[in-house]
Amino acid sequence: MKEHVMNTVPVLNFLDFISVDGETLKTDTLKVAQVHKKRHDDILRLVRKRVAEAGDWGLRNFTEARYIDAQNGQSYPMFTMTREGYQFLVWKMSGAKAVKHQIAFIEAFKAMETYVRNQREGLRFRCMAKELECLDSARRGSFHGKGLNQRKQEKPILEAELAALMVEAQPALPLH
Repeated sequence: MKEHVMNTVPVLNFLDFISVDGETLKTDTLKVAQVHKKRHDDILRLVRKRVAEAGDWGLRNFTEARYIDAQNGQSYPMFTMTREGYQFLVWKMSGAKAVKHQIAFIEAFKAMETYVRNQREGLRFRCMAKELECLDSARRGSFHGKGLNQRKQEKPILEAELAALMVEAQPALPLH
């Protein structure tokens, strides 16, 4: 019996291939070479060519860096790149495998973007931040009279904000 092999897009663990630098999501040439099964020096050559073609835009989306090889301890060049830099770089790659890997990387960037947004702006994060703010206010209020007066003013506001977040985190279910 002949097996049918599905032609699927590989799934990348975005935490392995995408990193966060401030507000910018990035990857690097080592990871691109690994995923696309290309030699790193070939990827470096392509990046340099694309940066030269793109001018200032290329300089904003690609940053030359160095890494230490784990096997020999020597320093080698690499590039970090933004999502846009990655898309610009692989635009020149063709073939069915390249397209699959491009899609996988783009999906990994989207997944990391969602992950970061949820971590920074997510409800759970906001609740934890508000709880820490309440604890800090209570700690400051226990030290001296001025802190106690400030705590008296802050406490009802902080408790109301925390309660509102908790209601948002655990909405009431309508009963029929």
